[in-house]
Amino acid sequence: MEVTIDAVTKENINDYIAVGKQSYKEHYLHLWQNNDPTPFIDAYLKKEPILKALKDPKQLFYLIKAGTSNVGILNLTFDVEQEKNIPKRNLLLNKIYLLKSYSGMGIGSKTLEFVYDLGKKYQKKVLWLYAMKKGRPLNFYKNHGFDVLKEAFIHLPHVLDEEKEMWLMVKKL
Repeated sequence: MEVTIDAVTKENINDYIAVGKQSYKEHYLHLWQNNDPTPFIDAYLKKEPILKALKDPKQLFYLIKAGTSNVGILNLTFDVEQEKNIPKRNLLLNKIYLLKSYSGMGIGSKTLEFVYDLGKKYQKKVLWLYAMKKGRPLNFYKNHGFDVLKEAFIHLPHVLDEEKEMWLMVKKL
């Protein structure tokens, strides 16, 4: 299956939002009180915040396609300085969400290859992310060479206490 990764523009932003919301709801409702992810969606999957972020050259948004179908989203940030153990020349993997029906087909691995190549192109030293302590994403990232650096937590309102624990994970580029 051919996987393409297209930059988000004003023309395809609605596709990014639609597939982002659907994939998030398919995988992460269990994190939220009353299965209501509104705080996350309002902060990260609404048009205005994304349009604002698109103006920041450090923010990158992509729509993941398999064939001609929109199947996921990718969001990256260059050179985030919020973690003291992360070198300044870094690439933060904020989001890689795939529709459930496309999970396990190698699309996530191909997307990570795209991210590695991008990080190397821009001479970043490490790729890093936050992964839930529970669930498939943790093993996915471990299988792709990421190491756990330290414990972290979700800091959004209405996340269930038992679901707040995360790992900060890193991979040298």
